[in-house]
Amino acid sequence: MIDVTYLERLFLNRREDLHLRLGDIGDLLEYGNPNRNDVITFTKYVLELAIAEENFEVKESLFYLLMNAVTFQGVARNVEWEPLADVLPTLEDAILIYALTILGFSKNRKFIKVIEPYLHSPNDSIRETAAEALEEINYYVEGSP
Repeated sequence: MIDVTYLERLFLNRREDLHLRLGDIGDLLEYGNPNRNDVITFTKYVLELAIAEENFEVKESLFYLLMNAVTFQGVARNVEWEPLADVLPTLEDAILIYALTILGFSKNRKFIKVIEPYLHSPNDSIRETAAEALEEINYYVEGSP
């Protein structure tokens, strides 16, 4: 179910299988056909949770939800990603890769300067992801769909 209330209940009754339940929601985002406005509202709420989450496994699951929302539901341009850009330096590499990709899908030029420093990361995957994110933004800027 792509519903903020359902997600709130999951976090209130936080169980050991929370990350698995989040994975199920990710599958709904990938394979389902939820209401677009619900997905946008849901994604905004997930972003807040993801930034605040301290448990790595749960945080990674939340970022998986965000990736599925932008990849399969196409809501990247309907969410304000500034809070995500602000926390990039605090993210672990596995989650940073999700975050850079999401910022690229936003197609927002204001994130170019935020992404560019990651082109010099010692981590190959982060460098590649940053380059792909910038390509995504520049592809859109050059007048492509």
